[in-house]
Amino acid sequence: MKNCSILKNDKVLFSEVKLADRFITRLVGLLRTAGLSENQGLLLKNCNQVHTFGMKFSIDAIFLSKKGDILHIEQEMKPGKVSPHIKKAYWVLELKSGSCNQHQLEINHCLVVRQ
Repeated sequence: MKNCSILKNDKVLFSEVKLADRFITRLVGLLRTAGLSENQGLLLKNCNQVHTFGMKFSIDAIFLSKKGDILHIEQEMKPGKVSPHIKKAYWVLELKSGSCNQHQLEINHCLVVRQ
């Protein structure tokens, strides 16, 4: 899986983000992960809904437009949940639970993906 970084206003927020841009990497997602550190995440391409079935920890899920605008945020998604379907989302960024509050991320903020 490729790595990328997520930036806001030219500041790196998350430096160890795996890019899930293929069927199998999107299918497996974070299932084989025991947890995420402060700077880790998973970025799902061509995605507008996620679930946490089979996961062992809660996540924050950020739904982004193709150009990186935050469209919707699901904070503290516990295992066994399904997010809403966000029609215009192109990316979903899955992060350690609490990351959105820590970085004060809100709807309409813009994030940049650096590969």
